[in-house]
Amino acid sequence: MSSALVLQTQDNCPPGLLCDWAEKRAVELDVLRVDRWEQLPSPAGYVFVVVLGSDASVVGPLRGWVPRVLDWIGAADAAGVPVLGICFGAQALAAALGGSAIRLDDPEQAWIELQARDTHRVPEGPWLAIHQDGVVLPAAARELAHNESGIQAFSIGGHLGVQFHPEVTPSILARWVADKGGLISSDLLIGVAERCRLAADSALKLFDAFVGREGPWSNVAPLAGVR
Repeated sequence: MSSALVLQTQDNCPPGLLCDWAEKRAVELDVLRVDRWEQLPSPAGYVFVVVLGSDASVVGPLRGWVPRVLDWIGAADAAGVPVLGICFGAQALAAALGGSAIRLDDPEQAWIELQARDTHRVPEGPWLAIHQDGVVLPAAARELAHNESGIQAFSIGGHLGVQFHPEVTPSILARWVADKGGLISSDLLIGVAERCRLAADSALKLFDAFVGREGPWSNVAPLAGVR
């Protein structure tokens, strides 16, 4: 069984659909809470890494555990370990590899559709997007998808960053709405079961593409044991 590392940043941002995908693909996920560890394990030996979303920001002075995560992403890149960055994770990926994160004039909270270069690998949607920060890409990065709010997916080497949440489930979204006390609109829960069902089909394709089964990231080898 292949082993991958998931960096979780807080209680209400779990791996969600990543766990279902990993079980189907014979991938063992080691989930680590970065907010509870002062030293992160070496990326060497993992087939890939996922950095999940967070209330934290890469914009402005870096606080708490955020600098450790950026340094660690740099170490993963140096070790040749592919990183999938989701929302905050995408912004951290861009910042760690020569780009930056910026505060959006209009924060995005919506079920979105993408304009994508290859919809078989990065499907158009629906995807859930909830973020107030965006990315400025490193020079070596390649934009894969966007919408009217800006860049929604990019690759750099074997890494993939997505601003939306392919891991989301109805229960995760319901908790975000409840935890934020009105800062996240409850309108996002309208039709959530059907939207999440459609998004889950797209998420499985995206996760498969990331690990190199049929994706555009040429230096990501297929995982041993993935069928």
